[in-house]
Amino acid sequence: MTVSRYADALRATLDAHSDDVRERLAFLGDVARAQGDRDVIVEVFVDDDAEGPFDVWARIDGFNAFELEPLLGDRRHLFGVTWLEDGWEPSVPDAPRGWSRDRLQEAVIDTVASWLSDLLPADRAAFEWTVESPDGSSDPRPLPVLDSPGKAEASAR
Repeated sequence: MTVSRYADALRATLDAHSDDVRERLAFLGDVARAQGDRDVIVEVFVDDDAEGPFDVWARIDGFNAFELEPLLGDRRHLFGVTWLEDGWEPSVPDAPRGWSRDRLQEAVIDTVASWLSDLLPADRAAFEWTVESPDGSSDPRPLPVLDSPGKAEASAR
């Protein structure tokens, strides 16, 4: 399976969760703005086994970030994949045979970044949104600022 085929299959699953995630991102944006336009960092945790499970969590960067996390609670959790008796929940494509954890992580992060770019609040330009791995093993992906709905362009910041 190619990276683009894997990304397309994963994106189909992510898209099914867009409404809930859009609401969570709007809430996080409101909190970030109330905290003085703090940046929002979305972290993608890919399990070490490189078979497919991963989680997507958001956090607000800044001096009081650790105080905010318990207050935000599960609203920080944007998406997660777990293994159940009958397979992945929700159903995501299996990692292609022969892919390393790093290759899977890069494909998942790129796909999540693309998906979230379409879901961010319209007023997102006040601060930066990025997607990255929590351990720093992947370059952060800044999410683009939209100049109009449906049209993504690179951030001018």
